Amino acid sequence: MRRNRIVAFVVVLLVVTSIPLIGSTAASSSPSFDVYTPENIVEPGEETNLELEIRNGASTEEDDDIGDTPMTEARDVTVELVAEDAPVEVKTGETPLPRMPAQRLASESFTIAVDENAAAGTYELEAEIEYTYTRQGGHEHTTTTTETVEVVVEERARFDAVDVQSDLVVGDRGLVTLELNNTGVENASDAVVQFDSPDPNVQSITPTTDESELRTAGSEEYVGDWSVNETATVQAAMDVDPDAVARTYPVSVTVDFRDSDGVDRTSREVRVGAKTAPEQRFAVETLETDLYVGEDGTIEGTVLNDGPKPVESAVLVVDDGEDSIVPNLEDGLGSGSNVYPRETQYAIGDLKPGESVPFEFRVGIGGEAEPGPRVMEADVRYRNVHDDIRMTHEPIDVPLEVAPERDEFDIEIDNGTQEVGETQPVTLQVTNAKAETVTDVEAKLYTNDPLDNLDDEGFIPTLEPGESATVTFEVEVDDDATPQTYPLRMDFRYDDERSNSQLTDTYRIPLEVQEPESRLSALSVLLVLGFVVGATGVYWRFQEPIDEKLEGVPVLEQVTDLSLPASIQQELESDAEESVDADGGGSGDVGRVSGSHFGSTGDESNADQGAADGGGADDDHSPSTTESDAEN
Repeated sequence: MRRNRIVAFVVVLLVVTSIPLIGSTAASSSPSFDVYTPENIVEPGEETNLELEIRNGASTEEDDDIGDTPMTEARDVTVELVAEDAPVEVKTGETPLPRMPAQRLASESFTIAVDENAAAGTYELEAEIEYTYTRQGGHEHTTTTTETVEVVVEERARFDAVDVQSDLVVGDRGLVTLELNNTGVENASDAVVQFDSPDPNVQSITPTTDESELRTAGSEEYVGDWSVNETATVQAAMDVDPDAVARTYPVSVTVDFRDSDGVDRTSREVRVGAKTAPEQRFAVETLETDLYVGEDGTIEGTVLNDGPKPVESAVLVVDDGEDSIVPNLEDGLGSGSNVYPRETQYAIGDLKPGESVPFEFRVGIGGEAEPGPRVMEADVRYRNVHDDIRMTHEPIDVPLEVAPERDEFDIEIDNGTQEVGETQPVTLQVTNAKAETVTDVEAKLYTNDPLDNLDDEGFIPTLEPGESATVTFEVEVDDDATPQTYPLRMDFRYDDERSNSQLTDTYRIPLEVQEPESRLSALSVLLVLGFVVGATGVYWRFQEPIDEKLEGVPVLEQVTDLSLPASIQQELESDAEESVDADGGGSGDVGRVSGSHFGSTGDESNADQGAADGGGADDDHSPSTTESDAEN
């Protein structure tokens, strides 16, 4: 019985003496750290952030002394993650933490890279925590504690880029073609590829794939089942900003899928580089212009595909002339209000890089335009390699040279002289000096005194460029006109190639008026005729005395044989007949008188005189006259 009491006493003693020891263990008088990893599942080849949650688990009951530094408070805390034998590389070094009183929780992220060939399994990493705290008695103490954390390398699908192709162009939409291979150890199902670019100059559009027609909005593409070692080709359409620089842009890809357990997973991010070509450009070369103020002309040249891509169904589009040419460069350059393209589009067709094709535009220049240089803006509309319609972002400057205004027609006068008092036809040769065919050409003639036009209109149905035609007008010069050069004024109304009626300026054609060439007036003719008639009468009246006086004078005897030139003789006879008719007859006598005086011999005169007198005296004088003539 005594023995039992002794045992009971010993037990009670042990219990009593052990109570302070238990209390000191439960309530620590120094910092105590616990480390957790909420997300610790990784995959081979992955680089990810491992989040560590660190808590100071010391009791707050030990910090009741006011004014003293708590012994459970950790100061100057640093933490370092060490891989040890795990197939992991820790890329984040020693990291400082804030002051940590008892029960304080802090989080810190560490970047780790899992080996490509890491086997599936659980691996331990060590978190080494160094800190300083205050011991009893106020002494500072620095120590290091090590906590173990686990990471799990799972056997699941993993994706890597095998090849990347890009036809991106600055200012256009292109395709990024990516070959992805499932290099993991597990098949994936319901796989969806997501494209993205961290660069704001590149925007993802709806992607496409050859294996599936199923698409989702944005930059996602459905692939479906994806076996181990299987390669899938996916394409993403991307727009590149017009202000972007031609370089290689980053494109990132992730794969959302379900593993063999039906759990949704997201692969690590796969990054590739997408090369971007410069903006599609065109140039205008070998430009030739034929432009004049106030008329239509042509612009000829070639359009060059300056690369970098081939284009299809290209169309050269010129400015419609609504914008005015301004000297202020801030307002840009346009065709100008006085430049009017007759057609605003010219089909070029397909063009490979470096290839060029000719073009031709018809352009009208307003009559108010000033001659000199102009700049016309043009754009190229085309289809790219994806059959998308595109337009050049910056217009092409097409330089023009406008020549001063020129006459529509060249006029030459065939007979540019006319005599005073004369009426005659004036023939004008009209040549089309324009570069277009004109129709319904109406020529109108205007005259002022001393000229008068008996008809003032001419018509030419059609005149092609450089073609000539003639128009004839009857022009009369007054009898009292002063000999000098007078202008014939005329203008033309015609229809151009667009059937628009046009009126030319007034043309002035010189007509030279001259004095008549050695012509006798009617009064002179009458005076000469009167003199001849009078002289003939005197001769008839005094024939015998005259013959007697002339006999023996050879020179004087031949006066009766003189005659006037044929042209003057004919005109005198004509004027004499008109004068005699005006006096009441006797033209036959004038004709005969003229003929007797300028064309008969002495015998004929004597014979006529003898016939008139009865015939006696002529027989006596005829032989002597004949002999005298014979001697002469």
